[in-house]
Amino acid sequence: MEQKPIASVRPGGQRGAASNGKRAVGAGWILTVAALACCARPPVANDVDLDTAIQAEMQTRRIPSLAACIIKNSDIVWQKSYGWADRENQAPATGQTVYLLASLSKAVIVTAVLQLAERGLVDIDRDVSEYLPFTLRNPLHPQVMVTPRMLLTHSSGLAGPATDDELPGFYDWFPPDGAPPLAQTMAGYLLPGGAHHVPAVWQASAPGTRELYSNLGATLLAYVVEFVSGEEFSSYCRRHIFLPLAMPETSYLLADLDPRNLAAWYMEGGQSIPRYTRRDFPAGQVKSSVQEWAHFLAAWMNDGVFRGERILDASSVAEALRLHNPASGVCLIWNLMRGGWHGHSGGVNGASSYMEFHSQDKVGLIMLSNMYLKSDNPFYSPDGKIYSLIRNQANSYRPQ
Repeated sequence: MEQKPIASVRPGGQRGAASNGKRAVGAGWILTVAALACCARPPVANDVDLDTAIQAEMQTRRIPSLAACIIKNSDIVWQKSYGWADRENQAPATGQTVYLLASLSKAVIVTAVLQLAERGLVDIDRDVSEYLPFTLRNPLHPQVMVTPRMLLTHSSGLAGPATDDELPGFYDWFPPDGAPPLAQTMAGYLLPGGAHHVPAVWQASAPGTRELYSNLGATLLAYVVEFVSGEEFSSYCRRHIFLPLAMPETSYLLADLDPRNLAAWYMEGGQSIPRYTRRDFPAGQVKSSVQEWAHFLAAWMNDGVFRGERILDASSVAEALRLHNPASGVCLIWNLMRGGWHGHSGGVNGASSYMEFHSQDKVGLIMLSNMYLKSDNPFYSPDGKIYSLIRNQANSYRPQ
């Protein structure tokens, strides 16, 4: 039986606001970051100046906490934490503070899919219906198959959805670890006659012809992993990705984590909100710290290996980072900016996050916060002060 959604936790009663953790695929965003990536590097600020500038911007934006790090090769070479992980209890943020990562979670999905591809269990260019217990078709284009590659490049034709109203109930909040099973969610939304199916599940365009960032599509990929592997998705990721990378305090499930390390969650403006989960939890609800998430990013920076532990073949990493849409910069989940940087952003109720890395120079950065900032003005935007300061710091670890 599906657990009943939390009825009264939507801030301000705003059912129309999806807060769906998307972006970083728009052409304008990509080109702006590209310009920053290619520009001359200004002098690196000393730590005192850097701390002062970041904390001033946090105060202006009323950001309760920020944890950030820079990785070179497989090691953290710079790390800072600012503010309150839990403002009400005056608990300071640290490198071990566990944040909600929002759409950085999608990088976990592509990792899991490619692991199964390496084992010959999934072909990302075949009909995804071969890896599901039902046939998936856009009713407007029933002869056109949907492939995992289309889902990985947000070009399957599935809805975002942009708002709760587009797909009613898709972004409902459930108690922690209480989201309905993926089998129930996918069947209910995708199949005609399903409990939550509406025509807006599909775009009018044929699969493979139009890009639309889709939490629904990413969640479907997680169900593919679950169905093919025979393991519940969060358990699969913990067993095959997080624990091999020495990330014991990283999980989709709060039950796996030490509650003393958890950051409180806030909305923009500072409103505290309860912890929750959603139907699309695979696409946005990994929890981790900068210290542990650095292991995951380092594996991607180093052809699938972190300190001797391989989670992906180098060929899989190369394919995932290959540009698929020059207009938007989309690869397989990852986004490419000129200058060799790949990244992804996240924003959801209770969190804002960003990560990027330079695959040639083996330098990466991570920024995590426990407050949702509107997607048109997040702290990690290319013109944002915090992003600029930390990116400049990261550039100092690249060859001159």
